[in-house]
Amino acid sequence: MLRIADRLGVDVAVAAARADGTGPVLAHRSQEPWPGASLYKTLAALALLRVPGLDPSERVTVTAADRVPGGAGLSLLGDPVTLSWRDLLRSMLVGSDNTAAQVILRRTGIPALDAVAREAGMTSTAVGTTAQTVAAAVSARRTGGSGTGTDRDDSLLAEAASDAVLGSTTTASDQLRLLTALWQGRLAGPADTELVIGTMGRLVQRSRITSAFDHPGARVAGRTGTWGPFRHESALVMHEGEVPIAVCVLTESLEIGRLLPAVDDGIGEIAAALVGELRSSR
Repeated sequence: MLRIADRLGVDVAVAAARADGTGPVLAHRSQEPWPGASLYKTLAALALLRVPGLDPSERVTVTAADRVPGGAGLSLLGDPVTLSWRDLLRSMLVGSDNTAAQVILRRTGIPALDAVAREAGMTSTAVGTTAQTVAAAVSARRTGGSGTGTDRDDSLLAEAASDAVLGSTTTASDQLRLLTALWQGRLAGPADTELVIGTMGRLVQRSRITSAFDHPGARVAGRTGTWGPFRHESALVMHEGEVPIAVCVLTESLEIGRLLPAVDDGIGEIAAALVGELRSSR
């Protein structure tokens, strides 16, 4: 795994385990806080489905004033669009649509996401602007002794300073806890759990973990996060007749402005190595 990261020129943190909580946990730097970008959107989906009295089929009109940049979907459109809360959730998870996420968060409030995170056992995850979450992650790694260099950290802080789009601070271990709690049905009822996992299985971004499991008998339900040098995916990898494996791969390119397609492929390679080791240890 580390050889793959070295070849790609990325720092990496990982965590992987069976979703039923049995067997070993494979981890590397899994407790370190990272800017998680859009990884928070799984929490947002669950928080929306918990809103008291919410009718998922209720219509919501999204106008130009609601739009923020980022993702595929409403963020790319100019005219008013009316759709249901359920379809806003789908747009947020499938296309990582930041506009859909903003509308959902306006309905739920960030404390509702924090409540889901606490219930999942996530201890180091928070939602805020990109500027806030990058600053929090840099501060944590500087004080924790695992910094990547003052110059590089300062460049990250400068790049993020005016970015008001929402993102997250998270760890690979927290993402593992979230996926495990989700699959075990501890965060939502059966229908809502199926909705969230099924929608994650339709993720537009197919070049990371999904790319390593594009064969009969395997499915991936994933959530990506991308900002600046950070490219992540957290996913349930499901093989027929087996307990799914939850896996999270967080990466940071060593060159801040360099985003290579090879990094996406490398995330898939790393995930495949972790999943392969866990499947062989049954």
